Amino acid sequence: MKKYLLFFILTLLSFFLATSEVLAGRLSGYILLQVEENGEAWYVNPNNDIRYYLGRPTDAFNLMRNFGIGITDEDLNKIPIGLLSSSVRDDDDADGLSRGMEISLGTDPVLNDTDQDGFSDKQEIGMGYNPNGKGYLPIDKKFAIKQKGKIFLQVEKNGEAWYVNPVDEKRYFLGSPSDAFGVMRSLGLGITNKDLKEIEEEKSAITDSEIEKNINLLINDERGKNGLQALIWNEELARVAREHSYNLAKENEAFSGQSKACDLPIIHHEGLNFGLYNADRLNNRDIYYFSSAGENIALMPSAYYKIRYTAGDLVGDEIDGCKTMQELWDKEFKTALDSEGNDDKKIEIINSEIVKRIKKYNESSDLEVVDKEIISNDEIEKNTVVGWMDSPGHKKNILDPDYDETGIGVSWAGDYLISTQIFIKRADCGFKDGPCCERRGCYLPFSCSENNFCK
Repeated sequence: MKKYLLFFILTLLSFFLATSEVLAGRLSGYILLQVEENGEAWYVNPNNDIRYYLGRPTDAFNLMRNFGIGITDEDLNKIPIGLLSSSVRDDDDADGLSRGMEISLGTDPVLNDTDQDGFSDKQEIGMGYNPNGKGYLPIDKKFAIKQKGKIFLQVEKNGEAWYVNPVDEKRYFLGSPSDAFGVMRSLGLGITNKDLKEIEEEKSAITDSEIEKNINLLINDERGKNGLQALIWNEELARVAREHSYNLAKENEAFSGQSKACDLPIIHHEGLNFGLYNADRLNNRDIYYFSSAGENIALMPSAYYKIRYTAGDLVGDEIDGCKTMQELWDKEFKTALDSEGNDDKKIEIINSEIVKRIKKYNESSDLEVVDKEIISNDEIEKNTVVGWMDSPGHKKNILDPDYDETGIGVSWAGDYLISTQIFIKRADCGFKDGPCCERRGCYLPFSCSENNFCK
């Protein structure tokens, strides 16, 4: 009887494992949506048939990017391009394609008909035509079928990511967190909780939110070493920090990328999208409950590249020259911003710098990338905090005893991680619609009303 029972259990276990393996194999490369929950998204990695939780858009973008496989433009062009019906952000020429996607495809981001044949770039892609010239796109259907479910990174451009949908064997652009979110929601396959449980789950996937929290732990370690209390995490501050990091990342798309001799990324505290200064950005997101605030920003590489060039080739000299030039430009840029007191002039300085870097980036030589080594998230996190602690101004914010709350937001700019940390001293009074402080009144830009509340 015991032998029979053991045989039955082993048979049942073998059947369950076989069923799980079959289901995982059948859904390999798919994005799955939990229809019985809140639509949580999962990606079944075709390399191991394990499912990974995609989380919020920035988490999904980072996770999918980490699964990317390097691919040449020649091979990528063999896979047909998929287009989503949802609206597109950063569409400078109103042709239905984002700026990042156009840079990836080699079309003109500010001209909706790059080859001037009477059809917009999006129309030509939808019909399978080459938007950069005559004829059809060089599609290889057999090659595309073999790539179902994979994520590719363009090694000859800026490392742009593409997802090959297993349903239609088309590639979809993953240029930003919003792009990744659109792909998740448009291409995701509904699945029940019962079926989802049969696919093995990866528990240790790193998300952007974990990177943010890990940086915060390192920051609080530094405060602890100096006898200071740990900063309290504030998710509202983190959302503002993420938005600033994301805007800086989008700005860098046009002039940073390891496949060019002149890779020229920059960051700056001034914002061009929802507030020039940190306090402005907080107020513009309805955060007024602080008496003082500070901000740290950082840009860290997330990969090392190996390139190939022959002896005597001038590209080596060009790379060295670009590095020296970037250091000079960065210093001049920071000095110009710090010394300018007029807000409109600051914006002019930033826009002029962007134009200058785009021009130099586009003029520089293309590089032949032969290998890419990913830097671990642990190392990036440590490098970020070490960099801040080595900088007097950033260190002062970290070790300011008045600050009691913080939020950190990160965003990927190609192979760079941009981090923003916001510090505040929470105020019990003096903010909008709050009571006036007896001695200080209200915090700028508010003033006390007759009923003793800030307005």
